[in-house]
Amino acid sequence: MVWLRIALLSALARKGGLLIMVLSTAISVAILLGVFKIRDDTKTSFSNAISGVDLVVGAKGSPTELILYSVFHIGRATNTIAASYEKSLMSMKPVAWVVPVQLGDSFRGYPVVGTSIEFFTHIKAQGRHLELSEGKVLTDPTLFEVVLGANVAKNTQLKLGEQIAITHGSGTGPKQDHSNSPFRVVGILKPNGTPIDNAVFISTNAFDALHDIEEGGIQFAKLNPDSQVSAFYVGLKDRGSVFSARRQIDALPNAGLMGVMPGVALDDLWSTMEVAENALLIISLGVLITTILGITATLLVSLENRRRELAIFRAIGAKPYQLLRLVLFEALLISLIGIALGWLMLQIAILLSADYFRTSWGVVTSIGLPTTHDLLSLLALVIVVLLCACIPAIKAYRMALNEELNPPST
Repeated sequence: MVWLRIALLSALARKGGLLIMVLSTAISVAILLGVFKIRDDTKTSFSNAISGVDLVVGAKGSPTELILYSVFHIGRATNTIAASYEKSLMSMKPVAWVVPVQLGDSFRGYPVVGTSIEFFTHIKAQGRHLELSEGKVLTDPTLFEVVLGANVAKNTQLKLGEQIAITHGSGTGPKQDHSNSPFRVVGILKPNGTPIDNAVFISTNAFDALHDIEEGGIQFAKLNPDSQVSAFYVGLKDRGSVFSARRQIDALPNAGLMGVMPGVALDDLWSTMEVAENALLIISLGVLITTILGITATLLVSLENRRRELAIFRAIGAKPYQLLRLVLFEALLISLIGIALGWLMLQIAILLSADYFRTSWGVVTSIGLPTTHDLLSLLALVIVVLLCACIPAIKAYRMALNEELNPPST
């Protein structure tokens, strides 16, 4: 305990330099743990972009393209499928519900999603049911009503009761808008950090009617038998029957349908982002290695300034191994305080920026204790710091008492 007190008093006498070392360690730890946290939370949020859906059914082709188009509204559907297959899917024993998704039109660059009223009942985002901030969801599929995603409402400043004109396709061609068929805003969803925030929702009936309006008016009843959709979201009564349901979908005669499990497809899609993930880790490790080298260099420099101090310790009875232990203890103290401070800085940063990450990037993050992976990384950091600190510690161990007390005159 005596040497512990001496080490603390010695550290306090050099608090300026040690404080810089502690801060640099804390910042490096915060960056490293922050990268781990963002990577894990981004992956989780990506996988939860659509929840509660057991299968996404679309035309046979690439599962990744189907998920990108029907869930993230990126790219274009290779083929549409007949809306009448909804009845075939509902007749399957494992299927509990089916929600159609129809894409292709846009509103000021935001995708327009044609769907059924059940979309707002069954579909979840980030594991939670969709919630309204204002108004109501679609209640009558034959009305020209629209529900806006949170970002659409925020960026367009539209209010309940206002009317909008949907554009055919991406809206880049001439005479592409459906200004003769305005939609009335009846609801605005709360932000949930998923592609739903950037979408506009109308009924499939209204979607079809937009493309088949005659001079005499809208003909919903006529359109339904030939209606096409981009995909179906399917929920099962028992998730254990997912493979059985897929086999039944594949076996539908002359349908050309495939059922894709969103979780599996999203994991495959995430694996394509490993390059960016690894680049972030390399940058973080670079910052950490620079900090470790900085701690070692600072300990070496401070050792040169403390030669007289250490010689006095030897003169009052300290053994060489006790000086070695003193230097190692200092390095351990710096790394532990730096780790604790870095973790605290990260928690504060998460607390202040959680809403921004959720609404702007779609990443749901929250404060929490370090994971096992984090703890192992921090343990490795402490071990590396102690190994590097062995250089100045061994130098202190080998100091000759007479030379340090009676340095040669220059």
